[in-house]
Amino acid sequence: MHAADILALVKKSRFRFLTNIARASNIAPTTLRTALRRPQRRAEIAIATAVGKKLHELWPERWDKTGNRLSAPGRSRIKAAAATSRPGDRRAA
Repeated sequence: MHAADILALVKKSRFRFLTNIARASNIAPTTLRTALRRPQRRAEIAIATAVGKKLHELWPERWDKTGNRLSAPGRSRIKAAAATSRPGDRRAA
């Protein structure tokens, strides 16, 4: 779902603003705003709970229908690079 659609759901909810969800969830408001663009597990859960939707309905590219997180694009590449680096190697993984 597009970020604007998610914000529209937030405005229709009893919270009305991301900052109200942040206060209720004890999460920084910037973390919630970031979740609209990039994966942020805790913030995504807080937003989905606040608007009464399941995670996979808001972010089908990030979550599957069973509630499991899908692998983030580029994540496997980073893990693979870290696994192949040698001790003492000065290159960033």
